[in-house]
Amino acid sequence: MTEKAALPDAMKLLIGAGGIYAAFLYYGSLQEDVFRFAAADGTKFKQAWFLQVLEALANVIIGFIGMTIAGPTKGVPLKMFGISGASQVTAKACTSLALANGLSFPVATLAKSGKMAPVMAGQLLLG
Repeated sequence: MTEKAALPDAMKLLIGAGGIYAAFLYYGSLQEDVFRFAAADGTKFKQAWFLQVLEALANVIIGFIGMTIAGPTKGVPLKMFGISGASQVTAKACTSLALANGLSFPVATLAKSGKMAPVMAGQLLLG
C-alpha cells in the first residue's frame, strides 16, 4: 500500500494565503462593479448601508447554519465578539461609503492597510 505524499506546511500556507488574497480581490472587484454601475437614466447605486445590512444578514444566516451543524461553542466571550463584529461592520460600511463616493477599492484598501504602519513603528521604537 502506498502513502500519498502530503504537501509541505509552507506550500499549504502559500495556497491558503493565496486563496484568501484572490477571494479578497474578487470581492473588491464585485464591490467596485456595484458602485460603478449606472442605470439607463444615469443614476448610480448609493445605498451603502443597505448593502451592509444584506451582507450582515448573509453572515448571520451562514453563522446560524454553521452553529446548527457544529453546535454552539461554550465559553465564548460574547462582549468581545460583539465589539469586534461591530467594528468590522463599521469598517466595511465606511469602505462601501467611500466606494459609493468614487474612491477605488485598491486605494481604500491601501488606506486601511496603512493604519498598521504607525503601530509597527511604535512596536519597534517602544519594544
